[in-house]
Amino acid sequence: MNFSSDAVINNELAHIYTMFEEHAEMHKWFKDMALAVCADLKDITPDHNLFARMLAEKGTRCFEANFDAVVGQISNLDISFKIACAKGCSLCCSSHIAVTPQETFNIALYLAEKLSVLEIEKIAEACAACAEGYDSEALQDFSKKYFCPCPFLKDNKCSIYEVRPITCRNWISHDLEACNVSYESKNTMSVPQNAMIMIQKDLIFAGQHAYLDSLGINGHFASFLPLMLQILLDYEGTYTRWIAGETLPGQMER
Repeated sequence: MNFSSDAVINNELAHIYTMFEEHAEMHKWFKDMALAVCADLKDITPDHNLFARMLAEKGTRCFEANFDAVVGQISNLDISFKIACAKGCSLCCSSHIAVTPQETFNIALYLAEKLSVLEIEKIAEACAACAEGYDSEALQDFSKKYFCPCPFLKDNKCSIYEVRPITCRNWISHDLEACNVSYESKNTMSVPQNAMIMIQKDLIFAGQHAYLDSLGINGHFASFLPLMLQILLDYEGTYTRWIAGETLPGQMER
């Protein structure tokens, strides 16, 4: 990997290094994991018409493998550890979600394959309602105050479960009561999380970000619904801008 990839990954993982500052020996492991994610993408290039989907699917597969392995290890070390999440539970589905552009483009493709134009228009309207108040200069404030049922939540089930973002896959709880408290507080109360589990998404994000950066594409994550809205309104134009290196609505600057 070149220096640029190292720099991007170190920047993306800086908050994780801080979380594990008493275990500096783990920093290299985290970085090596992200570098491996980056290296594994070298054959996926922007000239492929399904570039975004291929990146998203690769990220999901890698995340799922890592996630299952880490959860298995934690369960072996702590037999009392149990994931409380279950089908029909949607207490976390009103939370702010950070996504990568490639995930969002992939979700849009999935919707185009499954839904009618009218159904997609209704989803766009719901995205617009949840994205109201978004300010690119105050993303952190927007995310902290955000509380809106996800437009893809139908009868307490995720209607895009097959292609749901990695953040959603990584968002688990081992304490249902804490989830209820958080929901009732409109997310002002946080849910305790296992750090080793929660950083799995960051390793994927860092590796994919570094790869995209090497191509001159903004690989920063974005606020889900502001970006989803833009892509649903103008998929081709938004995709062209992204490949050209522009920062998209809802996305952090390069």
